[in-house]
Amino acid sequence: MALKPISPDSANRITSLIVGEAGIGKTSLLRTIPEKERVCVISAESGLLAVKDLVSSKIVTGFEADSFSDMREAYQLLTSNDDFKNQYQWIFIDSLTELSSRCVEAMKVKYPSKSDSFPMWGEYVDLMTQMIKSFRDIDHYNVVFTCLPSIEKDDSNRRYVGPAVAGSSLKERLTSYFDEVFYMTTQKNADGNDHRVFITQPWERYPAKDRSGKLNLIEKPNLGYIKNKIFNS
Repeated sequence: MALKPISPDSANRITSLIVGEAGIGKTSLLRTIPEKERVCVISAESGLLAVKDLVSSKIVTGFEADSFSDMREAYQLLTSNDDFKNQYQWIFIDSLTELSSRCVEAMKVKYPSKSDSFPMWGEYVDLMTQMIKSFRDIDHYNVVFTCLPSIEKDDSNRRYVGPAVAGSSLKERLTSYFDEVFYMTTQKNADGNDHRVFITQPWERYPAKDRSGKLNLIEKPNLGYIKNKIFNS
């Protein structure tokens, strides 16, 4: 097998995981992607009400994914169809939490006996990891996954925020799969009003990191701005 050379495309796109509470506005981040940079949305959340106007005007297009077979079909289109490669610059997958739940449900059907717990969770982790890395590694696209948070405890019984996906091994490794991990939350501004922010680096109990080294600890939650700052600052 010939080695794949490093290309400018592989170093000129972002792969990101965005963790945030329900209702914080993760789906609405689609509004912050420049309109000239088209985005393919893969929604496992059964609806895009927050961006209904963008869907109606066909600024936002994509697929609803009800199963892993849907995810495989979307992957094939995005990797093998030249029309898709020319049309889209972003892939926005909403959300890993829902996909994780559906994968667990499918595994429980396949492995109905409690004695099959070990192979069930092993196959679940393998499937989820393969799916995440497959989409993350598609050339030509900026790739964004969203995820709900969950409260975890470390060995010292201290609480911290982790991604809400099933499977302890997947949960522990998930943030390592992405160049950028943002925790989306609210902070008080100078007037005492709440405004939404991205936490981009490890801080207190939040899961976040910035491999680019270009971002401040607190950034505005704007994907177009973030991409521009990483590559053009």
